[in-house]
Amino acid sequence: MKKTILVSLLSVVLGACATPAVVQTVKPGDSGLSCAQLQNEFADAEKFRKEAASEKGVTGGNVARTILLWPTVIGTYMNANEAIAAADNRKIHLANIMNQQGCPVPASN
Repeated sequence: MKKTILVSLLSVVLGACATPAVVQTVKPGDSGLSCAQLQNEFADAEKFRKEAASEKGVTGGNVARTILLWPTVIGTYMNANEAIAAADNRKIHLANIMNQQGCPVPASN
């Protein structure tokens, strides 16, 4: 019984520590990508930004963190802000390369 409780508690703690991924602003080889590849990278950066922004809202994970480990909520919000800024900077970097290569730049949400 104690092992079951310990495993359950450990699962909640580890799940509560999950934070959004922070993308690299500049990746090696960005300037050598084709227009289609640049647009795919741009879409990926937009996806990462949306995922990070969703971590700032009220989610099941945030509620669990608030109840059990309230300091991790602060860490998640700070990491989410960092992830959003990194994704935005990545999109700017990719848009600059697309402009230099004459590629169409996707509209950003």
